[in-house]
Amino acid sequence: MDNVRIEYPRPEVAVLRLNRPECLNALSWALVDELHAALDAIHANNRCRVVVLTGAGKGFCAGLDLRDQGNPGRIIDGLPPGPQAGLIAQNHMASLIPHLRRIQQPLIAAINGVAYGGGFALALGCDIRIAAQSARMCVQFIRLGVSGCDIGVSYMLPRLIGASRAHDLILSARVIDAAEAERYGIVTRVVADGEIESAALALADELCEFSPFGVFATKQVMWANLEVPNLEAAIQLENRNQIMAGLSGETEEAARAFFEKRKPRWSPQRGDA
Repeated sequence: MDNVRIEYPRPEVAVLRLNRPECLNALSWALVDELHAALDAIHANNRCRVVVLTGAGKGFCAGLDLRDQGNPGRIIDGLPPGPQAGLIAQNHMASLIPHLRRIQQPLIAAINGVAYGGGFALALGCDIRIAAQSARMCVQFIRLGVSGCDIGVSYMLPRLIGASRAHDLILSARVIDAAEAERYGIVTRVVADGEIESAALALADELCEFSPFGVFATKQVMWANLEVPNLEAAIQLENRNQIMAGLSGETEEAARAFFEKRKPRWSPQRGDA
């Protein structure tokens, strides 16, 4: 893949890097195709436990590549221009966001520069977001003559920061810096520009200290319970996963490790043998 790179600093951690630094990693159709393929490959790697999503060079992702938007290629091959072709192409790009949610590994967005439009949506679709001090974020869709609601932002942003602030950012398309993003709760920490990737990898290492099933189940339950109708339904899903985890033997290992004053030795994942 030319537009996306997968790197493994160690077998349990993947760095998924958007690789179009000459245009701040803007979303071309080729990049979208490769990002879908990369997510499938990482999901199938049962040894990998955490993913860091970041951009090559000085940007995270500048949003849609306007020079490439009239050329979705194979996605609508054979279809005449019109609503059907447009909707298929639009869905292919927008489906990146549920794809991020669907893979088994939690994703850490390391926002190393501008995250505009679709790039901002990619960051919002991750499980955790951290930002470099120079990072800038913007819901820029409305500036392009279309609705400000695109690629899942109208769903994700109000759930992160509340409807009032989400309306402000989506309708005004104003740029916010990393400090304001942290104040709003879009990112959970801000680090020096030269430390963003190392900070994300350190956080990934922290998550790898926990049991594989525990981390996997936590991602599933957190997103699922944003949608359940009531507290009882949320607790039922939590109970299911806690019993499954308890039957794995990991709780007994955690207790032994506590009393023996050592780190737990979790059961190997599939593919580790």
